[in-house]
Amino acid sequence: MTSVPAPHPAPTALSRLKKIAPYLLLGPISGLLVAGAVFNFRDGRPIVASLYGIALVAFTILLPYVVAVLGLRLI
Repeated sequence: MTSVPAPHPAPTALSRLKKIAPYLLLGPISGLLVAGAVFNFRDGRPIVASLYGIALVAFTILLPYVVAVLGLRLI
């Protein structure tokens, strides 16, 4: 009879927080986007990682640009 390995225990909220804590130094939103890109790339999901990268670029470059343009139109 072959033995079946025990399944991994479900991660707790504290263990998830410890995993992403270094990325939160970048910010509450951009840090999570960087963490999503890194973890998905490490897990072999480059397409999902690239989508996180696109969202990060949109958040860090395009969002301030759009806000500035809209703000200048109000003046």
